[in-house]
Amino acid sequence: MSMPQIPEENFRPTEEEVVIDLLKSIAMEENAIAHLLHAEADKIQAFVGKKRLSYEPSCAEVLKLSDQVSKLLEVIVMKEWLLLRKLENVMEIQDRRHCDEYEE
Repeated sequence: MSMPQIPEENFRPTEEEVVIDLLKSIAMEENAIAHLLHAEADKIQAFVGKKRLSYEPSCAEVLKLSDQVSKLLEVIVMKEWLLLRKLENVMEIQDRRHCDEYEE
């Protein structure tokens, strides 16, 4: 079995462009997480009556909401950890680039 062949491409981004794109992707994901958290906060406020809705949740509904919020926050914490690792990797690429430039 032979090694897979990568087809030639007309455009290959530079390392600097790759770093910028990676940083942009991290920022966009962080922005999406912020929107999720804001929407979740609005949902909680509506649920507990801060938004003047005419609804009184039962104890079971409050517990269910609490469980859902807890699960969402758990997923967000995991996603934040992945984004942190991604950022650390981008920083390593950047550091390596600066070392290479310094040696030249």
